[in-house]
Amino acid sequence: MAETAGATSDSLKVYTYKPAAWQDGRPIVVVFHGLKRNAEEYCQGWKEYAEKHNFLIACPEFTESKFPGVRYYNFGNVIDNDNTGGNVQPQKQWIFPVIDNIIKETKKQAHAKKSRVIIYGHSAGAQLVHRYVLLNKGTSADLIIAANSGWYTMPDESIPYSYGIKGLNLTKKDFRNAFTKPVVILLGENDTLRSGALRKTPEADAQGQNRLERGHNFYKNAQEKATSLDLKFNWQLITVPGVGHDGTGMAKGAIPLIEKLAR
Repeated sequence: MAETAGATSDSLKVYTYKPAAWQDGRPIVVVFHGLKRNAEEYCQGWKEYAEKHNFLIACPEFTESKFPGVRYYNFGNVIDNDNTGGNVQPQKQWIFPVIDNIIKETKKQAHAKKSRVIIYGHSAGAQLVHRYVLLNKGTSADLIIAANSGWYTMPDESIPYSYGIKGLNLTKKDFRNAFTKPVVILLGENDTLRSGALRKTPEADAQGQNRLERGHNFYKNAQEKATSLDLKFNWQLITVPGVGHDGTGMAKGAIPLIEKLAR
């Protein structure tokens, strides 16, 4: 699909799988890959679920050339480096609207008017997705699932981005937009290893020693922020037994949520 956002104006490839029985009205699941940027592999991993549950799957590929580094993918190009405390970029350069563009184009290509749309992001994809929740004003998704993020942007104005929101000047309306979105923080109960890919900076470790702890703390901090601002909080936290840092395995926890939405 055509997409001008990013470091280049190259088109954005979206791998899709549509079961023969799928028709408008059945769910569309947009799946965001992890650090390896292996969208095709994620699409193959969801194929079994798509056939069994009659879901249309769309897996966008955020290539390193178009969306280089952690800055452009995990962080959404909010700051100008891959670490923290960089210069905040103009909002028109943030890449979160790409998510809604993908949804719009997928629905258009599928001739879908009645289908509910679910965003599912795993690992690095969950980092992009939860920051989209916090910083994109609206959403065209009916459900947003962030699974096993490595670390989080806490709703804390004393901590610089990407670990917090200092310098972003979020208003109460911005927080309302974030907390009323239909969000599930999905965590694997076995995602407790301090693997090589896990960020271990002092700021990340302050959120917890592993992805499970960090996810619980992010949800708690968001809930407390909503309460302090007297805002409705429309998020859920759900854990998946027996699953670690496995994008396809975590889908097992997402399936019941998607089916419930489709009823």
